[in-house]
Amino acid sequence: MSEPDLQPKGPSSAGTWCCLSGGRIYTEADKDLAEAIGHSFPVVPAAARASRAFLRRLVDHAVRAGVTQFLDLGTGLPVDPNTHEVAQAVERSARIVYVDNDPTVIEHARALASLGTPEGVAGYLDADVRDVPGVLGEAAKTLDLDRPVAVLMISMLGHIEDPAEAGELAHRYMGAVPSGSYFATCDSIETPDMRAAAAAYAAGGGPPVYLRTAEQLEITAAGLELLGPVGPVSLWRPAEPSPQPVDQWGLVARKP
Repeated sequence: MSEPDLQPKGPSSAGTWCCLSGGRIYTEADKDLAEAIGHSFPVVPAAARASRAFLRRLVDHAVRAGVTQFLDLGTGLPVDPNTHEVAQAVERSARIVYVDNDPTVIEHARALASLGTPEGVAGYLDADVRDVPGVLGEAAKTLDLDRPVAVLMISMLGHIEDPAEAGELAHRYMGAVPSGSYFATCDSIETPDMRAAAAAYAAGGGPPVYLRTAEQLEITAAGLELLGPVGPVSLWRPAEPSPQPVDQWGLVARKP
């Protein structure tokens, strides 16, 4: 079997988003596209950075609420601090499974997996998140799926063109975890600036990104208890006073 190509010729979604988010793992092609998009559309790096801050806050909240297991789907390239670092800073025995099928992401995830606390676990799966039975079967080797799990779909469902399919994928994962589990998602919202940015991103060689409406985001949490309104991620339990709204909207919900 040939080795995966870890230096793709064009920009990748994971690398470009990592660069926009303030991360350090990306190719020159990723950087060129990220800088071009960020220069013309400042709403995009603002959204990328806000989504990472949202991840940090929601993971911290979930752990303090007693949920210490995380299934991080479509995790992307690491941007410090990562899910396991936030969770294990609060509860050293927290267990995290990262899932992605981008070869570059998986290569870096292997390094991440060895950095968790001695009491906890930070593992990874090389898998397509659409393979729900396969992902859950492998995740169950690390996570106790009879206990609450936080299922994270951060900035990843927007790679699925059909919002109904994206919602169904979220429902299938949440149907497999018990009461008390958490669900969190966010994606770029349908605005004139984001429409123009998405078109420029695609023209620059980036893979398609499908924008969402608030209603399409809310569908992913059908049957769950929302922990705050669907809206800009910067406004969900902000760490600083008077945060600015961004064109990245999301939600956090709990399974009754």
